[in-house]
Amino acid sequence: MTAFSIVEDRPIDGSGSQRQALTRDDWAQMARELSPPLVALWGDTRTVYALLRQPDGVRLVSTFVEDGGYPALSPARPIAAWFERMVHDLWGHTAVGATDQRAWLDHGRWGHSPPMAMRPGPPATAEPPEFGIAEDLDQILLGPVRGGIEPAAHLRLGVRGGTVEQLEAWLGYTHRGVLALMQGKSPRAAARFAARLVGETTVAHSTAFASAAEAALACDIPPRALALRQVMGGLEQILWRLDLASAVAEAADQPSSLAARNAEALRAAANLAFGHRLMMDCVVPGGVAADIAPGGVETIGRALRQVASPETNPDVRRLEAAVMALPEGEVFAPLPVASGEGLGHASGPAGDIWHWMSLDHGQIASVFMCDPGWVRWPLLKARMAGGQVDDLSHVLATLRLSSSGVDL
Repeated sequence: MTAFSIVEDRPIDGSGSQRQALTRDDWAQMARELSPPLVALWGDTRTVYALLRQPDGVRLVSTFVEDGGYPALSPARPIAAWFERMVHDLWGHTAVGATDQRAWLDHGRWGHSPPMAMRPGPPATAEPPEFGIAEDLDQILLGPVRGGIEPAAHLRLGVRGGTVEQLEAWLGYTHRGVLALMQGKSPRAAARFAARLVGETTVAHSTAFASAAEAALACDIPPRALALRQVMGGLEQILWRLDLASAVAEAADQPSSLAARNAEALRAAANLAFGHRLMMDCVVPGGVAADIAPGGVETIGRALRQVASPETNPDVRRLEAAVMALPEGEVFAPLPVASGEGLGHASGPAGDIWHWMSLDHGQIASVFMCDPGWVRWPLLKARMAGGQVDDLSHVLATLRLSSSGVDL
């Protein structure tokens, strides 16, 4: 890959990692190349950021927005298209040369547009979603509310006979303004928003958010707190797979009672050990909110032995060993009030989760959260291409998509 002219190197965590601020020309050069692949793209009032995956980890680069725009990444990296639409809707920055410049989050119902710009303007015009389905195809419309507990999304299928030739998903219906709500708060106060971004992966998102804060402030957490986070994350991984098995069985009209019973047993154990069935608000910047309850180790151990099966057995055994080997010590370290920039990561059940934040004297100046949904929603289009309409419920069950993780 071509070497870049770096405007500045800014530390983004306590390990000496750097954010590379690129000139516009060097960003444009990077944008034209196919590698390294894009992990995430986001913005703030005057800058856009790109997280790139490299063989030895990730690389964070940024560039200033000039004349309201920046060179688009989507022509070389198609996954950037949704990110670019999000950046435009929230901050008003235009991806010059983008493959898709339709609105996404902004459905014309906000009081100001774009709401996170330095100078927000009047509301956008409310217009129906624009779909690119070919005119010669029959269209099937689903959503945004589909009568069950599926994520809110407007799906448009272009079909010929019973075969799906095109599929588009239009999201934004679960937008809550999470990024704006976090600004101006301390990481400890804003952690509750990260925990509620996606309920079934609350531990992973909380861990990534806390890790970003700790990296920004070069703060180490106690070993027992780290071990407890790993236990909670392991429980969440197993619960996610059990719920996936239940959903797939239900979509195929097959019994799912065993997976559901096992998931219920684990959630009851988590509730006794950590005070919440989903372990929500248990991971916080600086460590964990509270130590495991008396008897929690034994309760989790019994529940894990109950759910052990050829699908889950190796992970169950590793987690059971980790629970029994928790180190002694404190579970929380106070965070200093300081400025910094940090990147946090967690291995979520559905894929990698990345959180980034910039702190100004202990308060969040800017923040972004990258859920695996950014990668998984485009998979729906790929999985359904050439498939049958009747396959949709099964594909949705196997992907376990969340709209709130990307609607922000």
